[in-house]
Amino acid sequence: MAIKPRILLYSHDTYGLGHLRRSLAIAGQIAKDITGAHQLLITGSMVAGAFGLPPRLDMIKLPALSKRSTGEYKARTLPLSLAQTLAWREQMILDAVKTFQPDLVLVDKVPAGVHGELLPALRYLKTWSPETRLVLGMRDIEDGAQTTIKQWRAAGVPQLLDEVYDHILLYGQRSVFDPVSTYQLSAQTASKIFECGFLGRPLTGTRSREAIRRELGCEELPLVVVTVGGGGDGYEIIKSYLDMLSAWEGDIPFYSLIVTGPLMAQGKRALLRHTRTNRLSLLEFTPDLFSYMAAADMVVGMAGYNTVCEILSLKTRAVLVPRVHPREEQLIRTESLANRGWVQMLHPDTLSATTLRETITTGLAAPRPEMTLDLNGLKRASQSLSAILEGRVLPISNTIIPHHSPIITNYAAYAAQVD
Repeated sequence: MAIKPRILLYSHDTYGLGHLRRSLAIAGQIAKDITGAHQLLITGSMVAGAFGLPPRLDMIKLPALSKRSTGEYKARTLPLSLAQTLAWREQMILDAVKTFQPDLVLVDKVPAGVHGELLPALRYLKTWSPETRLVLGMRDIEDGAQTTIKQWRAAGVPQLLDEVYDHILLYGQRSVFDPVSTYQLSAQTASKIFECGFLGRPLTGTRSREAIRRELGCEELPLVVVTVGGGGDGYEIIKSYLDMLSAWEGDIPFYSLIVTGPLMAQGKRALLRHTRTNRLSLLEFTPDLFSYMAAADMVVGMAGYNTVCEILSLKTRAVLVPRVHPREEQLIRTESLANRGWVQMLHPDTLSATTLRETITTGLAAPRPEMTLDLNGLKRASQSLSAILEGRVLPISNTIIPHHSPIITNYAAYAAQVD
């Protein structure tokens, strides 16, 4: 291993906060475990600067993209075309790779980046820096089996995993959900996978349970925290929750903290703030959400990967309303956990003030769930990266990718569809 290894992390972040939060959690563990490591995070998130950064980590903020309701991308705020924005992002990434000269690149979820923006950098590294290890971080679930298999095969994704990436970190357990068999990955790809387990969080937030409850004024009441991630598509959940509170007869037997998320449309957030009820606080955003969740008796939210990992780490009661479009990832995850009795599930089609009240009342009366999951993923991911850097894991891919390689060209079509 280099005395002070250089690690580049890529997090495309066109929607929500999940990729950024996962990358920062891993970077924080790397900073603890790999002595002297210097890290550079490349992200498109508009709120990346609101989070605390680990020591020896710097960040490059790409021009932001957003996704239209049609699924098409556009520049989020700048008066530029999509093509102009992507070309700018692509060049920034390539320049960062050339200047930083990483020993290892960790890509979150999207092997070629959004719209293939990583492809020039991957081509450069495979051609001019073949000793740089390319590692893909794969969350537990991509999408439904047939949808994923069809899309990946049509776009040449299996070849990209076989021939471009050296290693894959799986942030999950194959005994819970096995992407190798579900998505029919090749033996060559399967041989590259390190099963890290879920990315559990340390059980202590930055503030104590008592401090949070004093702040909210709910020392004697159960606390329900409602979180919808970035908030881009969480309006209906929060509206239904507020309708439930408004219709409650008598004193509400618990205190509610609602975090709308920084990416919720301003108009929708303003509508939510018109609700007047007691025992309620609303926040737009907090970088310390985990402290509030740790103080809660129940969490109501969506089923994004990071939120679920935090809930599982805390072993807290949870009511999850999964996103079901355009991907089934959250639905599959929630059904798997609900079938094991670890969370309660409300399908968006059945979401209402009435069903929320029934589910929350039942959940608060039940004991905290007993879970048997491997939540040591952060530590194991960091250890795996250390082993790769030290050469204790043999390099698998030394392919030099030609400029017009079909592996690269075919993948661009799929890369344009990613979240």
